[in-house]
Amino acid sequence: MPAFHETKVHGTRGFPYIVYPGRIPECRRAMPHHWHDEMEIVYVTQGPLIVSVGNAEFVLKDRDIVLVHPQTIHSIRQSDDLPARYDTILFRFSMLENGADDTCRDKYLEPIYSRSLLMPDLLTGDDPLHMALEPLIQKLLVDPHHQRFHDELLIKSRVFEIMYHVFPYCKPTDKSTAFEDIIYEKLKRSLRYLEEHYADDITLEKTAAVCNYTKGYYSKLFKQLTGITFTQYLKNYRLEIAADRIRSEKTKISEIAVSCGFSNLSYFSRAFYEKFNTTPSDYRKAET
Repeated sequence: MPAFHETKVHGTRGFPYIVYPGRIPECRRAMPHHWHDEMEIVYVTQGPLIVSVGNAEFVLKDRDIVLVHPQTIHSIRQSDDLPARYDTILFRFSMLENGADDTCRDKYLEPIYSRSLLMPDLLTGDDPLHMALEPLIQKLLVDPHHQRFHDELLIKSRVFEIMYHVFPYCKPTDKSTAFEDIIYEKLKRSLRYLEEHYADDITLEKTAAVCNYTKGYYSKLFKQLTGITFTQYLKNYRLEIAADRIRSEKTKISEIAVSCGFSNLSYFSRAFYEKFNTTPSDYRKAET
C-alpha cells in the first residue's frame, strides 16, 4: 500500500531504479496522492488515464509522457471507469552521481531535485522532447526477469541520456511556483500527520492545526490541491489500508475495520462496497 510519503527504496540501495506496470482496473483503480525521493516517468500505453502533478491535472492518451519531479505530490486514477495501461519508471538521482565533487550532480541534477529548475510536466507526440524520450523509455520498459546481469550499465546510460535531453527544456522557478511549493510543503506535513494517525479520532480541525491554518482555509485548500474533500480523502486512505490488510492478513475483518478508524462496521461495509464494488469478505476470498 503506497503511503502518502513513500520512504522505501524503489529497486535496490545499490541500484535505485525500477519499472512498475500499471493495469487499471485489474491491479487498482487509483494510485492516491503521494510523493517520494525518486524521479518518476509515466508512459501511457492505453488511455485515457488521469494523472495529477502538483495542482495540474492531465487526461492522458496513448503514448503520452508525464515527468514528475522528486518530492512532488502526484496521483494516478481511472477515467470514467475505462481500462488503462501504463508504466512508471522510478529512479533516484543518486544512481547517476559520482562522489562529493560531481559536476553532473551540482550543475544538472541538484537544481532539478530542489525544483530551482522545473522540468516540463506533460509531453505529447508532437513535442520534440517527447520524440527524443519515447525511444529511450520504450527500451527501458523491459521485463526485469529477462535482464542480463550487466544490464545496469545500459540502463544507467539510458537514464543519463534521458536527463541529457530533459535538461535544456528546464526553466527557472518563478515566484508563483515557489509560493506553491511552500503551500505543498505544508500539505505534505498535514498528510504525514494523517498517515501517522489515520486510526485515531482525526478531525479536520486537528489536521489544519498542523499547518497553522484555520479549519475553513485548510478545507478549501485541501479540496483545491487534491480534488476531493478532507473527509473523502481520509475515508479513501483508511479503506486502502483496510483492503491491503484484508488481502494480506488473516485478522478478523471487524478487527481490521476498527483498527483502521471505522468504529461503525455497517458504515465500513457500505463504504468498502462503494469503493471496491465488492464486500470485504468477498474481497478476501477473491485474493486468496
